[in-house]
Amino acid sequence: MTQAAVGVVVALLSEAKALGLRAPVPGFNDAAGLRVYVSGIGDVAAKLAAEKLADEGCAALLSFGTAGALDSALEPGDVVCPSTVVYMDGHAVEVDSEWRARLAARCAEADLTLVDGRLLTTRLTLLNAGIKYLARTQSQAVAVDQESSAVGDVAKARGLPFLVVRAIVDDAEATLPNAVIDGVDAYGRPKAVTMIGGLLKAPWQIAKLPGLARSFNAAQSSLREVMRAAPSFAFHS
Repeated sequence: MTQAAVGVVVALLSEAKALGLRAPVPGFNDAAGLRVYVSGIGDVAAKLAAEKLADEGCAALLSFGTAGALDSALEPGDVVCPSTVVYMDGHAVEVDSEWRARLAARCAEADLTLVDGRLLTTRLTLLNAGIKYLARTQSQAVAVDQESSAVGDVAKARGLPFLVVRAIVDDAEATLPNAVIDGVDAYGRPKAVTMIGGLLKAPWQIAKLPGLARSFNAAQSSLREVMRAAPSFAFHS
């Protein structure tokens, strides 16, 4: 790792593949110009990952991966690069505006639009439209994830530039199948017995799976487009 590497926190192994990693593993990974830490899901894991990256001398911290839409205008594959990340209690962390502007300009050259606004971090997955509506009303956020605020807190404490890049998987009206949420581990690896058991108990969820897979593929494709447009996420001018 070089001293100037961007440290990237990503929750899921599948999300890490969008960074060009063919076989990512939990913990530290290296990609071109990036130091990547696959943290697992949640703010506690993300905070630990961000601290480890900062301890290694990374020059900046980036929260990367997928998100759920709160704004009904967003669709799977849209890329959110928020100006502000918030918790439900109103605690907010600002991203580095100059870094964000560089990335947005580089993406615009590739005809890729980054959505601005607020990103909400929650500790639980928002499973349906009703819960998402309440979260949107209270936070005024356009999208939601489970890690970015924790990464931002570490960046602020360490005096490091901070940025978020998140591609939408589920739209604001989507209902996520419990069998899928419960049927993977913290890194997104399938727990076959649990998933099959959940689908057998609620077989209506099976019909949701093809659409969810298409949405995740759209998000992954968009994240790869960002990488192609701006290697190292345009951290250096």
